[in-house]
Amino acid sequence: MIFAGLFVAFWAVSQISPDLAAPFDEATAPAAVSTDPALLPYYAGRSLLRMFIALAFSVIFSFVYATIAARVRGAERIMIPILDVLQSVPVLGFLAVTLPLWLALFPGSALGLESAAIFAIFTSQVWNMTFAFYQSLISQPRDLDEAARAMGLTRWQRFWKLDAPSGAFPLVWNGMMSFGGGWFFLIASEVLTVGQREYALPGIGSFAAAASDDARIDLLLLAAAVMVLLVIGVNFVFWRPLTAWAERFRLGDTDTADPQTSVVYDLLRRSAVPAALATLTRPIGEALDRMMRVLGRTGRRRRRPAQRVPRWGRTLGAVAGIALLVWGLIAALGFVARDVGLEQFAVTAGLGLVTLARVLVVLVFGTLVWVPIGVWIGLSPRVTRFAQPIVQVLASFPANFLFPLFALALMATGVSLDIGGILLMALGSQWYILFNVIAGAAAIPIDLRESARSLRLGPALTWRTLYGPAIFGSWVTGALTAAGGAWNASIVAEVVSYGDTTLTAAGLGAYIAEATAHGDTGRVLVGVAVMSVLVVATNRLLWRRLYRLAETRFSLA
Repeated sequence: MIFAGLFVAFWAVSQISPDLAAPFDEATAPAAVSTDPALLPYYAGRSLLRMFIALAFSVIFSFVYATIAARVRGAERIMIPILDVLQSVPVLGFLAVTLPLWLALFPGSALGLESAAIFAIFTSQVWNMTFAFYQSLISQPRDLDEAARAMGLTRWQRFWKLDAPSGAFPLVWNGMMSFGGGWFFLIASEVLTVGQREYALPGIGSFAAAASDDARIDLLLLAAAVMVLLVIGVNFVFWRPLTAWAERFRLGDTDTADPQTSVVYDLLRRSAVPAALATLTRPIGEALDRMMRVLGRTGRRRRRPAQRVPRWGRTLGAVAGIALLVWGLIAALGFVARDVGLEQFAVTAGLGLVTLARVLVVLVFGTLVWVPIGVWIGLSPRVTRFAQPIVQVLASFPANFLFPLFALALMATGVSLDIGGILLMALGSQWYILFNVIAGAAAIPIDLRESARSLRLGPALTWRTLYGPAIFGSWVTGALTAAGGAWNASIVAEVVSYGDTTLTAAGLGAYIAEATAHGDTGRVLVGVAVMSVLVVATNRLLWRRLYRLAETRFSLA
């Protein structure tokens, strides 16, 4: 069965991959894909391949970036703010800036558009995973850290024997959530805008966009049904076995009396294929282990003190960097002044405050609703096995597939999108809170739970002294990424179309969406800059302080 599954997977990739590098002509490239239902399996395969390629790059980026930020002295002060800024940039902002670059790197080939689409999906997945892995590194139990230092592990060995396993459980759960976030932005990543031209890549997202433009409710529902099947299939074949495997990496004395199970995982455990692959790849692992010894050992100081740059050299470098930054800022503001006018910053700031109010409502609603549910699910592996597939389907299903139908409901009821947009933003971001809280609750050691039971603490006292502090760090990670997801979702939630009818809400997301649709680079630059300033200011004033509180007061280390 394992060999058959691998054979089918390689066959599917072989059928899809040649089209990735097909010839591409900007003048004749289609702006929409065919809505023939017979092509839906092919479209689903293309979209699924993009999703998994983006996921692979997201895992690699999370490992490298989070490890450097957590382990290199002084790196956190620079790298975490950079991550905050990157998370604040919407998917359309990345596309508007990088799409011409991808087309230039692969001229005359559809690989440029494919790379741009994969990069867009990557930007919708990676930030949450990186923050989750970073949180696991900075809250690592002190005794394990001391053991790694006492054993003299190399930094490479420490990563694979301590850092990666200790972060595996939250990374897997956040990977599931990020995968769902990628589905949400599938339409934006498969229907690309260059200037005032649109280009559509074959995929289920572009199929749904074409069905919406043609006002075909039947095709929209068909695309939604295929999406549900895709989500269930990926959960059964990939995520459920992965979560069952990640159970072994829980820290502390957690409840494993009723662990999660998976038919596919049990099949893999009984198969000789994984062991054979491990035997074949062991020489590669040993070679990498020897090569990476140059990174040094954990906790070992350098024999020679690092040569410090002279004060005059540091001063000269700082002056040069500031001068370059000022020059670039003046050039960018000059472009904005000539293109759209500097007054657009005031306009977008007001719209940004409107969208910020919607984001705060989404966070409060998501916390009140999903934190109790997430704790209930995470504390019981039996409930987790039942609820995980349901939560995964709900979180992974791209609700914007049904936004056109929501537009019809708004038109029928007369409700403004200014209010209805809050619900649409919640559908694209609330799951971050739920998944992180589930992971945090599942990681609560069983001895602490038993102590609460033996002391006969009431529900309110148990929440105040155990559940609340134990999941606080996970909630901070989930709320932070949910806020970023809500900002991103505002771009597709504040402008909803069906056929020839378009509903628009007042907000920064609608501003950026309309500017992108018209190829107005100046307005896109202003909108993205203002959104980034608002998100980073919120992160610095609120989320960073909560992160520090979680690390210093509510860590289980």
